[in-house]
Amino acid sequence: MAPNFTLTDYDGTTHNLYSYLNAGKTVFLEIFAAHCPVCWSYHQTNTMKNLYNNYGPNGTNELLVLALEHDQWNDSNAFIGNGPAWVTQGNWMDGTPFPIFDVEDPNRGVFNDYNVTFYPVVYKICPNKIVERVMTSETFAQLYQKVQDCQTPMSITEIINKDQIYINQDSKMLIVGEYQQVKSIAIINLQGQVIKTISSIKSAAISISDLSTGVYIFEMQAEDGLVYKKFYVN
Repeated sequence: MAPNFTLTDYDGTTHNLYSYLNAGKTVFLEIFAAHCPVCWSYHQTNTMKNLYNNYGPNGTNELLVLALEHDQWNDSNAFIGNGPAWVTQGNWMDGTPFPIFDVEDPNRGVFNDYNVTFYPVVYKICPNKIVERVMTSETFAQLYQKVQDCQTPMSITEIINKDQIYINQDSKMLIVGEYQQVKSIAIINLQGQVIKTISSIKSAAISISDLSTGVYIFEMQAEDGLVYKKFYVN
């Protein structure tokens, strides 16, 4: 699940991730450093630029691109190409249609939230807040296919609705209506680690008594797709 954040871009406009997701937009989160040659090479492919121009607010309005600069030691000059190569690789603002952010304290926790250990790195975040890392080698067409994948309803069938998947907190049971259609369940913590898998679903009431108190994501696999549900276990 994508951690939320609110950041102000280079031009002074404030952006809230969940506001975009709740509006049904897919968000591409690009993390780069102004001095990074590989980041600059990716920037010059214009992949994100073309994606944003075609499918962003001035196109079909299906997605947003947010570019977060990682280096905490530079200033705004690095964004417009003022400085030596170890400070900046070029003018990042020139021709860039999507927002760019100079992320400094106290906002740098966003990089920890997204486990950023290198750059460039690009994440696709679907409106259901599920995060997927995408490769910088992926083409414009491949990335747009991932946007379309976000729009595909992730439900077992319309038979299973919100009221038929829930947790009985007293008995520590996960209740799954029409459980016969569920092939397996993976339970994932908020760090993205799979902590338990259930590969044989024999009843609608599934014990989760071994889970510690906390928030978990339940990934349910069925023949016609995946269902993701987030629950608090007390």
